[in-house]
Amino acid sequence: MALNVTLKIFRYRPNQPARCDTFDVTVPDAANVLDAIEQAWDKHDRDLMFRHACHHASCGTCAVRINGREKLPCIAPVRDYLDGGKPITIEPLRNFPIVGDLVVDVTGLFQRQEATGFVITRPTEDSLDGKRVDHTQCLAPASAAIVPFNRFENCVECGICLSACPTMAADDKFFGPAGLAAIQREVDKTDDPNARARLLDLADDEQGVWRCHSAWECTEACPQNVNPAEAIMDLRKQITARRFKKLFAR
Repeated sequence: MALNVTLKIFRYRPNQPARCDTFDVTVPDAANVLDAIEQAWDKHDRDLMFRHACHHASCGTCAVRINGREKLPCIAPVRDYLDGGKPITIEPLRNFPIVGDLVVDVTGLFQRQEATGFVITRPTEDSLDGKRVDHTQCLAPASAAIVPFNRFENCVECGICLSACPTMAADDKFFGPAGLAAIQREVDKTDDPNARARLLDLADDEQGVWRCHSAWECTEACPQNVNPAEAIMDLRKQITARRFKKLFAR
């Protein structure tokens, strides 16, 4: 079954007033919002600017706001937004400079991630969905050395948490939930006390964990269960414990 939908898409170019354009598109019943955006580009306006890559929530590239909420349109079913013929409103992420239309400049996000030394792969967990993972398995030939599996981190660096964050909206110097969650992951992974101290120093800043207003909007919006708000609370506990340890060591 085909779905006839209207998209209301934010449009912007430098030195031009922003506006919204509407596009009527037809997509399959199983289509996601990204499919509808691609239809608008293909059938109506090849100047429409948007990003996409993997089409299955692994890269975070396509992140936008759908009807006022941050989403990955590649996994947002069109049928979830059908509301009596009302248009589906597509806007760029907030709290980033707009390059054009739905494309934002994510340089600041990646600079913060780089400062943490965040590594996007990690060893697999001992269990997955309640089932034990056998780390001795290997896809290599039987004669090859047995190596453990690794997997990607949950965070796909989509920027959704920064867009949803009210603190980020008020202060662009805030390190941000994605960066602070990355610090927490690296703190938990490292056995190097010097690396751990450097990371906690980075978080223990007026623009770090103490700038967060604990709204938890970042965790609510995150499409990959990173739970950045809980990571920030954990960092606060670790930093507070470190401060007390230093105080009583005098």
